[in-house]
Amino acid sequence: MKKILAAMLSGAVVLAALGGCGTYTDDGTSSSGSSSSAETSSAESGTGESTDTSADTSADPMTFTFIGGQPVTLNPILSQSTDDGNSFYLLQSSLFRYTADGVQNEICETYDVSDDGLTYTFHLRDANWSDGEPITAEHFAYALYCYTSPDMGCPQASGYYDIAGAEAFNTGSGSWEDVGVKAIDDKTLEITLTEPNDDYILQLATSAPTPLRQDFVEAQGESLGSSVDALQYSGPYVLTEWVLDSSLTFTKNLEYWNADESFPVETITLLDVDDANTAYSMFESGEVDALASVSTQYKDALADYTTIQTGGGGMMYIWINENGMSEEAAAVLSNQNFRNALNYAIDRSSTVAAITPLSTPYSRLTLPFYEGLDGGSFADEYPVDCPPLEGDVEQAQEYLALALEELGMSSVAELPEMHFVTWDTAQQRLMCETLIDQWKQNLGIETIQLDQYPIGTAIGNYSSNQFDIFAISISSSLTPYDALENFVNGGDYNNGIWTNDEYDALVEQVKAATDKAEKYALTQQAEQILVDGACIIPFYGLTTAYATQDYVEGFAIGDLGAGFQFENLQVNK
Repeated sequence: MKKILAAMLSGAVVLAALGGCGTYTDDGTSSSGSSSSAETSSAESGTGESTDTSADTSADPMTFTFIGGQPVTLNPILSQSTDDGNSFYLLQSSLFRYTADGVQNEICETYDVSDDGLTYTFHLRDANWSDGEPITAEHFAYALYCYTSPDMGCPQASGYYDIAGAEAFNTGSGSWEDVGVKAIDDKTLEITLTEPNDDYILQLATSAPTPLRQDFVEAQGESLGSSVDALQYSGPYVLTEWVLDSSLTFTKNLEYWNADESFPVETITLLDVDDANTAYSMFESGEVDALASVSTQYKDALADYTTIQTGGGGMMYIWINENGMSEEAAAVLSNQNFRNALNYAIDRSSTVAAITPLSTPYSRLTLPFYEGLDGGSFADEYPVDCPPLEGDVEQAQEYLALALEELGMSSVAELPEMHFVTWDTAQQRLMCETLIDQWKQNLGIETIQLDQYPIGTAIGNYSSNQFDIFAISISSSLTPYDALENFVNGGDYNNGIWTNDEYDALVEQVKAATDKAEKYALTQQAEQILVDGACIIPFYGLTTAYATQDYVEGFAIGDLGAGFQFENLQVNK
């Protein structure tokens, strides 16, 4: 299932285009073609009204205002950020919903699984879009078409390769009619997998496709998700105002199937406030009811209001592109000893304590919250050799000496210029500058320069491999072995920056294994290869820390996948 860039991506909205719209037909065929973009009064500003099914707010309804990350894009096909997912959690529904209390049935009322564990048949409840139109199985089938069609450009398409035929369709070697997705009738959706998966319902709850209507998607074209009128809403709220780089206003959707029993707050306002001092002042003065993320500098001042979630928030990684931005850089970065020198020269403990003390320094792929077979942590039961959290300068220097010898260089002064790319926030700058300084102090490397861009530009560089080194976080996967798929060549987050055939083969063995002990043993072997390869360097595990006023109850943020989990949110002023 699809995975997302974690919540570090906040602060700017990118109106991404829907690439290469294709036409989906009920008979399972598709043809390429362009669609006209529907014009809306708010398409350029990102604001507008959509009030046909929203609650009447004239009688001073319960409202909630908080500061949090703005979505990068609300195009559901192109989205890959946790900040996007947090908003989609309020705006869209799916077959199942992952809540603070666990997995809950949503549009799926009941389901059946075939004896071989491959075919899931979902029986849908009566539910409507915000405009009153019924949500049907065909809308889910079309969504899966959009996520896997090679014409749509979904960056998360490989996350759906567990559906039979999806990989072949997405890579151009198969057709949609061979994909294991079928709308039997309006109320029955059938999905056939490539292999049995005991975690499939949890996957659907945490990262499942939301329904899409073909007529609307094709009418919007490149404008899909760019304004309140360029979205359709199947979830508990509709977006009634969107001021780019400023705020989003969510208003209760009375057409939502469970509107009377869940999401009681009628109006939610999400503010974008980049400055930590301003955010703290607004919270202290009561202008906002919550902070979705507590700044490090105010963690002590807000200790009485802060809740810390240490679940599966995700991991910050340092990515090294062995192909480089120049031929000279590629020659150096493709050298494994050089990458290991960078890896071992990092003092994760002191760096994380300085820049984000609520997070946990880490130097291996598998976070400690994954359970092992014997009741403990997977990380403890299946250890791997990895750099110490304090670093090992002597070992790093030995790796560097080997690298220079292999590269035919006599000193670090001969190393080419290399570009460390990130986006323009203070924390990212501090983190990257600290790493650059450690590489300078511990290895004598002075040719790595920091390039900061607006977040949209930076993520564009990341997606197109226009970097030598990049720092970015991704959300946690559901299992330790599921996480491996991110990093195979061509995986969700390894777009050719690192290739290891042995690793890729092991991941295939993990996927094929049916015995959990075998899966875990193979996972351990694959993780060791990834850590040794040092192109994708784990740095620290993310921790969610949010602050709420004393009168707020039921505020929660998803610890798997994404979501402002406000099913039971109460504002008792």
